[in-house]
Amino acid sequence: MEPQQLRLNPKDLQDVKCEECGSELFRECVLIKKVSALLSPNGRESFVPLPTFACIKCNHVNTAFVPENNG
Repeated sequence: MEPQQLRLNPKDLQDVKCEECGSELFRECVLIKKVSALLSPNGRESFVPLPTFACIKCNHVNTAFVPENNG
């Protein structure tokens, strides 16, 4: 059995706006989280990149785009 494809019309979707300035344009960016040596699988401090989005006009990152706010 083949998986069903979800067909979305962009006109039917809700626009996301910046919480600070109301802009609807965002750019991709990366949050960097530090992993302590105690939690790291190799015993050394390391960093984990987390992709997110920032407003192209004011650089604000909406609360919903921050990973720890979504879990």
